[in-house]
Amino acid sequence: MSSRNPIQLLDTITINQIAAGEVIENSISVVKELVENALDAGADEIEVETLGGGQGLIVVKDNGCGMSSEDVALALKRHATSKIGEFSDVFSLSSFGFRGEALPAIASISKMEILSCPRAGEGSRTIIHGGEIVTSEAKPRQVGTTISIDSLFYNVPVRRGFQKSPQTDRMAMRKLLENRILSVENVGWSWVSERQQEFHIFKHQGFAERVAFVMGEGFMQEALRVDKGGNLVRVVGFLGSPGFHRPTRLGQRVFINDRPVDSTFISKKISEAYSMLLPPQRYPVFVLKLYLPPEWCDFNVHPQKTEVRILREEFVGEFLSETIGEVLARPQEVSVFETASTLPALRFFDEQLPESALEGLQGSNVLPVVKLTPSSSGSLPFLDREPDPLPVDRQTQISWGASQEVRFLTSLGKIVLAEDSEGVHAIFTESARKHLFYLSLVENHQHNYKSQSFLVPLCLEVTPQERIFLSSHIEEFKLLGIEISQMGPCVFSIESAPTFIGEEELKLWILSLAAESAKVDKRAMTLLIKEALTQTIFCKTLRAFDISWLSLLWQLGKPEKAFDGSQIRRLVLDEDFIKE
Repeated sequence: MSSRNPIQLLDTITINQIAAGEVIENSISVVKELVENALDAGADEIEVETLGGGQGLIVVKDNGCGMSSEDVALALKRHATSKIGEFSDVFSLSSFGFRGEALPAIASISKMEILSCPRAGEGSRTIIHGGEIVTSEAKPRQVGTTISIDSLFYNVPVRRGFQKSPQTDRMAMRKLLENRILSVENVGWSWVSERQQEFHIFKHQGFAERVAFVMGEGFMQEALRVDKGGNLVRVVGFLGSPGFHRPTRLGQRVFINDRPVDSTFISKKISEAYSMLLPPQRYPVFVLKLYLPPEWCDFNVHPQKTEVRILREEFVGEFLSETIGEVLARPQEVSVFETASTLPALRFFDEQLPESALEGLQGSNVLPVVKLTPSSSGSLPFLDREPDPLPVDRQTQISWGASQEVRFLTSLGKIVLAEDSEGVHAIFTESARKHLFYLSLVENHQHNYKSQSFLVPLCLEVTPQERIFLSSHIEEFKLLGIEISQMGPCVFSIESAPTFIGEEELKLWILSLAAESAKVDKRAMTLLIKEALTQTIFCKTLRAFDISWLSLLWQLGKPEKAFDGSQIRRLVLDEDFIKE
């Protein structure tokens, strides 16, 4: 008979560590909670320092009201807070935090030092390891608080194993701090990352200056100002012009009562207002601050407080749709770019085959080919060719005959029929060639594409977050023949690129990759760059090819699906020919 452990109360440290699993996900969560505490303490100067994306060290220093040593000890207890007194206060919040969970949760999974001094009293220094106060002593300092976090998750090793790369955390940290720069005015900000000054925002800098810093000068040049209020609702901010769009919603910043939120409802309402002005699968860029009566908002949905329930949601949605529609209807010069997909297709300088090259192909059971020989090294033959689309020699033809493993029968447009010991296979040539090319990129990291140097280097203006992406992946781009160097804080110079890439398409493609970069680590980003290049190369491509390339599928085990999920091959069955 199985035995059952007796029911018992958990100790405080265990409770805090469990709470930390919900409140503190990573180093970004730590900085978020500490920065919100500083704002709630009335600070108008906040300094943040991080090492290793915050996984090594986090220091948050403020000039807020400070705490006495007694307050510090109390703040380390769970559900101790100065923000609310009863539950009804949750629905009239004027502070960022209110749960009283963050500080004890952080302390329980790290080594923490708190230096603090109240306006009336002396300073103190408290050291906490794993939620236990180790020492507490008098320590002079100016009014305010400095909290240092070292060895995050040192006593929860399994949590450390799930942390992302420092570079990924650094990018997320920047977005977090940028949101605070935008959401709260009259507060100065400083961030030192890896012992280098990332930015310094003065407290007197206005909202427009802050938007320009976060979103970039390119956004602000054609941005449309929004400022409308009525019926207890007000919206202020800047909308990107219809010609300024992105492949994801990552360029959208929404704030409700100065609190950054993720709101699919609001994003959808604004996108609907742009719907007739943007190409398919493109999203508007904007910074909007929505002010609602506190009793309309419930931020007590999730410990991170980035989700919100709005009491009069439909009314707010109609107000937003009407306001955005009015702003977009103002007379303005609009430049709308058309793109075929989320990652924009790169243009080929020789996209179209000459009409003469296509003559006589109808009804033929032979394929025109470019003269290519298999690589003696055994690598995929794509690696041994020039990337430029080559003219087709009408006299060069290949007979459909036998090979050792497979015999190619005939071509049916974009489908080739092949036969082996298993039976007859239908090969979808576009997916097959795309998959083989992608494998060549993944398997051969040393391959360099033939590049052309621009007479005048291309200038690419980016946002600070896009800057982090570009500076981190310069070597990966170089392997693909794209030479990039940084010329200013948010300005890059593109000196060369593969000969098959158009200039403007190259810029859009790089920005699209930057938008995807927040989702993956550096290794995955390398594969994403190669996948994106593959997709764009084969978006508009020559139909002529050497049929010997398809025999490589048999060397790879006859895959049925490509890297992107598209079908490469399927066995032709008897029932395919049975007519009902």
